[in-house]
Amino acid sequence: MPNCPGQQQRLCVARAIATRPDVLLMDEPASALDPVSTAKLEDLIDQLRQHFTILIITHNMQQAARIAQRVAFFHLGKLIEHGDTVDILTSPQRRLTRDYVSGRMG
Repeated sequence: MPNCPGQQQRLCVARAIATRPDVLLMDEPASALDPVSTAKLEDLIDQLRQHFTILIITHNMQQAARIAQRVAFFHLGKLIEHGDTVDILTSPQRRLTRDYVSGRMG
């Protein structure tokens, strides 16, 4: 098993893309990583977006702002709002979304 921070995540990504999926789902891919390893993983995601549709589940708004082209905000299993990342994170239309991205909720 790899022992460098982030190496395990990159190995998992390599195994996943070996099958050439249509969609790559990543659930909190950088949750246990240090900033340097997170940056490496985000660079990899940026490279892979040219070849795959990538869905990332994250609670980290800064990470979403850095790597997402579009975002969706869910609350209690319901889709509250979705759209271009800049629009949702800077001027959300729904109160729940505004509360979440501003840190008042969550």
